[in-house]
Amino acid sequence: MSFGARRTTHLSRLLMAQRKKLGLRPGQVAALLGATNISRVGSLIGCFEVGEPITDQWLEKLINALKPDPEELRRCLELDQEEAEQQLEADRRAWEAWADEPMDAYVWVRYMPAVYGVRDVPKAFCNSREQAEGWASRELRRLRAKGYLQWTRREQTWFDQYGINPRRLPVTFENSRPIGGMQVGQSQRRFLLGSDGQVITGGYGLLQAGQSGSTA
Repeated sequence: MSFGARRTTHLSRLLMAQRKKLGLRPGQVAALLGATNISRVGSLIGCFEVGEPITDQWLEKLINALKPDPEELRRCLELDQEEAEQQLEADRRAWEAWADEPMDAYVWVRYMPAVYGVRDVPKAFCNSREQAEGWASRELRRLRAKGYLQWTRREQTWFDQYGINPRRLPVTFENSRPIGGMQVGQSQRRFLLGSDGQVITGGYGLLQAGQSGSTA
């Protein structure tokens, strides 16, 4: 399940415009940032400008080096926050609708690190969740593997190796989305998120939306 595609942000477009205004190539900016691997960091900057994620560390250095107008910077951050929150809510609604759709139960099998497989639960064992869990446990024991039963899109049962210690866990929009980077929900669209998973609007001498006072 995915929505949309990679896109730039107001902030990435602002910083790209500022870089071009200064007559700098991404590699030259990387040198200004004190990068030891100029080629890699230059590529990182170029990718950020076309919609790829960037870490807080390099984003802060990029802002400090390019010195965009503070008011324009604040405006871009606030627009990005607003759009990210709107997209997050749209993704949540889409996920809820998708999660309510019927599906055939299956077992996700981890044979070994980086080697996975999926096995459909036979219809004869799908009369109840308990019945499907019993089949999944026996199958994982036969395969000497660990894995989980996907009973519905909202319900999983996890097993340790050999199909022991079953644990029923709910699946929600929040715990189904990828962690880390800048990806939000099930979406392939990327937004400016801090390391704590919150949309960036503060930091770098800026105020959170709705706060008052002067910038640092």
